[in-house]
Amino acid sequence: MRYRRDEAFRFEFGEPLPIVFTIEEMNGSHVETSDGKASLLDISLRGMKICTSLSIPIDRQSNVKVSIQFQLNHNNYTIQGIIVWKKQRFTEYFYGIQFTTSSETQDALLDDLKIIGKRMA
Repeated sequence: MRYRRDEAFRFEFGEPLPIVFTIEEMNGSHVETSDGKASLLDISLRGMKICTSLSIPIDRQSNVKVSIQFQLNHNNYTIQGIIVWKKQRFTEYFYGIQFTTSSETQDALLDDLKIIGKRMA
């Protein structure tokens, strides 16, 4: 698991947003999991940090692909990504997700984040 945080901005939510995620692939093998509930803590155009009570078995050599569903500014998103880090604090698990999305999805995400940012200012 690699962890790089050199992005231009990271949008942090005052109140975490509810999200739903599924694991699609673990170490090259396709898997089907039930929906997991989590909270979206912050987001950028390249990734996000989430928090959940679910422990996903990963280590430095793991390659876990996830699909994440959430809503921003009344727009629904389904974004694929790879878990790049994991931290545990008490009974909660925090994960860093690196997106594997198209530039069109990133543009739509940026537009929605700008609208939300203007409302919060």
